[in-house]
Parts: sequence; structure tokens; C-alpha cells
Amino acid sequence: MHVLLIGPGGAGKSTVGALLAQRLDYPFIDLDTVFCERIANIRDYLQTHGYESYLEQNAALFASLLNEQEKNAVFALSSGFLATDIRPDIVQINRQRVRECGVSVLLMPYKNVDDACRCIVGRQLTRGFGLERHKEERKFRQRFGEYSALGDVQIFSVSPPHDIVEQTVQGLARFSSMSRVSR
Repeated sequence: MHVLLIGPGGAGKSTVGALLAQRLDYPFIDLDTVFCERIANIRDYLQTHGYESYLEQNAALFASLLNEQEKNAVFALSSGFLATDIRPDIVQINRQRVRECGVSVLLMPYKNVDDACRCIVGRQLTRGFGLERHKEERKFRQRFGEYSALGDVQIFSVSPPHDIVEQTVQGLARFSSMSRVSR
């Protein structure tokens, strides 16, 4: 089964994903990176085609990447992939694909919305994307409940990435043993 890292932008999906893939000896696929390589720079695409078209293209790209994979992989999914109020039909399809193809791992710094918002928005603002604090805070708060309800494995941590990888590996082992018991 694939390991699918989910959560908001700035949660550490790309950093942890690369380390986790190395640890598991799986290929690492960052959906945002592949979108930029195969389709267009995300910011440019959003300005030209809009968010709805981006969601459509991103979902199609993920489906294509799943079909291309011959062995298990670690995927870092885009921040709005499973949690956005635009095109709930696409979000539902994405959620179904994730359920069917692997184990989802939610990465979030804190369980408390205020602490998590402060951390995530702070990280996002340092990334040089020209984001506005109030818009990012509003978006994060809107999606926090959805994110918190997702993830076969949930990791709430601000530990260094290598420690989060270890927590994830332990969570995957627990999930795997629980899945075997419930069969």
C-alpha cells in the first residue's frame, strides 16, 4: 500500500516524505513538484486557469501517477487535495482514491487550532510565496476541522523531521497490525 502524507501547506509533507521514503526504501512523489514539472508552475497555473481547473488537473495527475506506480510509494499530497470547499465532488473522489490505494498520514503541528494556525501560517509566510497572513489564517481555520478528521495515522508534532519519520513509522506499524486484526 502507498503511504499518502496529507495536511496543510507548511506541515512538513515534502520534508518528512523524502526522509520517510528513504527509510522505507520507497520512491517519493511530491504531487506539487510533479504538477510543476508536467503541467505548470502552480502559482502561474492558478493565475491563468483558476483554482477549480487546478483541482481538476491535480486530481487527474494523481490518478495518472497511481497508474504509473509499479511498487509502493510515499506521496506528499497537495494541501487542498482532501480539504477545500471548492468542488466537493473532486475532493470526494480524491478521498476515495486515497482510501483505496494506501494509508493516509495526517501531519499537523498541534491538535489545538490556534497553536496549529500560528505555526502553519508562520511557516507559510516564510516560504516567499507572497501570501497574506489574514487570508492564510482564514483558509487554515476553515480547513482545520476537515484535516483533523482525516488520516488513518495522525501525527501531531513539531519535532525535528527525523523524529516525525520515526513517529510515522511507528504509527504505520500500529495501523498495519490493527488492520490485520480487523480482517
